[in-house]
Amino acid sequence: MFHVTVKGGTLPQEEIDAYIFYTKKKYGAVLPEHLEIIIEVDGDYVNLSYNPPFVLRAYRSTDYLVNDVHKMNASKYAEFQDKIPNTTEELQ
Repeated sequence: MFHVTVKGGTLPQEEIDAYIFYTKKKYGAVLPEHLEIIIEVDGDYVNLSYNPPFVLRAYRSTDYLVNDVHKMNASKYAEFQDKIPNTTEELQ
C-alpha cells in the first residue's frame, strides 16, 4: 500500500482522500505499492510530490496516443499487445 506524508501542517482525512483520488485519476487507478505521496501544506495551497517520481510514457498505436495502455479500448490494446518492438543494433 502506498504511504501519504503531510508536511507543513495538518489536513482533514477527507482532503487527503481527495488528493489520493486526484493522483489515481491522473496516474492510473492502481498505484505502485512503494509509492509515497508527499503533501506539502503552504498556507491555502498544497504541493504534491511523489517518491519515487512518476515516469510517464506515451504509447502510440495507429495515431492513438495515450499515457496508460489500460486506457485503450479492447481492440487497440490487443493491437498494442501484438506489436513487435523495433530493435536497434549498437554501433561498434
